[in-house]
Amino acid sequence: MLFVGPGDGEKTDAHEGYVTGRYRDGAFTDIWTDVLKCADWTFTAYAPACECGWRGDTEPATADGYLACRRGWVRNHFQRLDAVQPILRALGRPLQDEADFLS
Repeated sequence: MLFVGPGDGEKTDAHEGYVTGRYRDGAFTDIWTDVLKCADWTFTAYAPACECGWRGDTEPATADGYLACRRGWVRNHFQRLDAVQPILRALGRPLQDEADFLS
């Protein structure tokens, strides 16, 4: 997820979020893999991840797990960044997938 909301800039550019898939051997996909386009049963789990290297807790490799990962990246990583705090104060609202991010 690429942040394109108010205050988008160099400090937030290094934090593009994505959903990574965990293969059966335990390895995770990279930022370039669209886990939704892979065959069913390719992954044992999904996890929220960021191009900065952050990765959150795993979720089931399901549609609900995918959405939980997207929300997890925003809540547990992106909106906690120092660079994002002034943006949140100025917005006066939580970040929103549809308004503030490109998928």
